[in-house]
Amino acid sequence: MKKLLSLILMSLLTVAILGACGQDTKDVSIDSEKETTEKASDTNKSESKEKKEETKSKLGSRTNPVPFNTTATVEDELINDNGDSFPIKIDITVMEVIRGDAAFQKLKAMNEYNENAPEGYEWVLAKTKVKLTESETEDLAFFIDGVMNFNFVSESGDIYSGDIVGTTEPDFSFEMYVGNEKEGYISGLVKTGEEAQLRYEDMMDGKVFFNLK
Repeated sequence: MKKLLSLILMSLLTVAILGACGQDTKDVSIDSEKETTEKASDTNKSESKEKKEETKSKLGSRTNPVPFNTTATVEDELINDNGDSFPIKIDITVMEVIRGDAAFQKLKAMNEYNENAPEGYEWVLAKTKVKLTESETEDLAFFIDGVMNFNFVSESGDIYSGDIVGTTEPDFSFEMYVGNEKEGYISGLVKTGEEAQLRYEDMMDGKVFFNLK
């Protein structure tokens, strides 16, 4: 009985710890050569106080997002029915961004039932590539979905919460085993004229932010 109680308490503690950890920015790395290029480019820009604070933030956070068109290697995990965890690494790259009327016209071409953006918002399409590069198991598949795992965050902090959803073709909803690679468009709504970021979020709420320009 004591052993059973200990196991239950341990399970609850594990869930609590995972839940707390999941709220943070996930561990991310990018190609060092690309990162050096980005830093060199930054030196040509005026350094505001905010910019200096960004360089101190963890890579992939909202204040230090992954640079546009840069592959981010994200550490994650797969969990089987027994609760066993298997570390994985996935590569995510935002390759192209279309906004405004051009994005809406492309959405209409994909699906005629896609609606106009509501007042104060505009459509955005982010062509994104994902690859499961490493996994400690070949028996479990990794699942990623444009609606479940991604949100667009406007510069003002707004995340659209209405009921309008853009349908892309093919649908950005993939299941893959290690070594497989997929790409497609993720759609969303952002505040008109505002800068925006794409936020990836895993099932434990760990997050990675990507710049869109």
